[in-house]
Amino acid sequence: MTTTTLVLLGLASVAAILALIIKAKAHPFLALLIVSVALALVAGIPLAEVVPTLTDGMGGTLGSVALIVTLGAMLGRIVEVSGGADVLAKKMLAVFGPERAPWALGAASFLFGIPVFVDVALIVLIPIVLSVGRRLGGNMLTYALPTVMALLTVHVILPPHPGIVGGAEIMGADVGMVLLLGLVPALIMWFFSQVASGFVQKRVSSPVPALQAAAVGGSPASSGTAGGGAGTASGSAGGPAADEEADAATHSSPVVANPPGVGLVLAMIVTPLVLIMAQTVTALVLPEGNGLRSFFALVGASPMALLIGVLLAIVLLGYRRGWGLGQAEDIINSSLPPIAAVILITGAGGTFGHVLSETGVAGAVAEVLAGSGLPIVVLAYLMAALIRAAQGSATVAVLTASPLIAPLAAQLELAPLQIALVTITIGVGSMALSHVNDSLFWVWSRYFQVSTATALKSYTVLTTSTSLVGFGVVCALWPLVAAVA
Repeated sequence: MTTTTLVLLGLASVAAILALIIKAKAHPFLALLIVSVALALVAGIPLAEVVPTLTDGMGGTLGSVALIVTLGAMLGRIVEVSGGADVLAKKMLAVFGPERAPWALGAASFLFGIPVFVDVALIVLIPIVLSVGRRLGGNMLTYALPTVMALLTVHVILPPHPGIVGGAEIMGADVGMVLLLGLVPALIMWFFSQVASGFVQKRVSSPVPALQAAAVGGSPASSGTAGGGAGTASGSAGGPAADEEADAATHSSPVVANPPGVGLVLAMIVTPLVLIMAQTVTALVLPEGNGLRSFFALVGASPMALLIGVLLAIVLLGYRRGWGLGQAEDIINSSLPPIAAVILITGAGGTFGHVLSETGVAGAVAEVLAGSGLPIVVLAYLMAALIRAAQGSATVAVLTASPLIAPLAAQLELAPLQIALVTITIGVGSMALSHVNDSLFWVWSRYFQVSTATALKSYTVLTTSTSLVGFGVVCALWPLVAAVA
């Protein structure tokens, strides 16, 4: 096939994925899988090789992603059920003071959101945010916006969240490098969203919900949800937003009689991150064969670091605080159902990328993109942002854009640090233009009883502007990373 034909096949395949998700309301796993099969057949892969090609793509992607996502979900669930979120938020409020409550909520959400998926983390924090809002009064957006923006910022940029981990696997980026570099735009984007939230809430207002309407599973969740969302930001897309809320609501934390201390909660969150970053740093600065480098190559590998974090959390947040063996097992088991769809979607994204590569479509698209003259970071950002705007899920946007950008990165012979930064750029782009086809939009707006128009003027504007700030940070980092690489 000619280059033009292959590029048209690539564009048609992306359009077909979007049409299946948006118009046919197909689950993203099925949409990605169906289009992968169709592309393989149209591009001329022999019939006997179609299924092996699909399984190679699925297995290659999930080899490490499934471990990272599963262990991250377990760690987040243990921290959540132990009362860590509540402890963290209350401590932040005590430190910052009532007048700085939005900063306290934003900081607590940023930290708590690292190991916990965004939709579940939001549901867990909603009672705390509502309690603060009722205690201090005023505009609900003052407290609700910093919370969701911090959670969403962490979700699209930092491992172990599924979109960025899956994107790193497809791009061939080191997860530790993505985490290390990603902290820079993540912190700047968080700071910007905190400041910008203050400007937004001065221009747009929403009252604090009355007490009787605030219960999880009450009217905001059950009757005010739209069914047209293509999926949550975490990637469990394809069903009505109400289903997402019901699922997330079942994971809200009970009142904990003996909650852990703030230092212990922070240690549980930070330990695996420090190990992962130590592995990355020692690999960069120490020679091969060095004992310290070899040690961190083991304990700092993302799956091992998260496994260590989970085991520490089970002991320190669980057994030492009165959990029995059966209770610990039940809590860990409860972390698994919500991530099943996430893992399947991630694997299907890897399958789509593998088919693009095997058919030659990815190479043709890379050739055309390289000839456009646009820097790869610009192409990566625009592609992810447009796909996000079209179908609503940040995870699906990353997993759809990454296979198209990866061959261009290979063609340009980018260094590992540059590939990590391009991966982060795709994640940053997946945050932009979140609107009514994103079920997190509805979960957030309905629980806090924010009207659709107000949500568009606040949530959508802030996600897009924060994404643009992140893109600016990435562009500023690009020459520095290129010089180091």
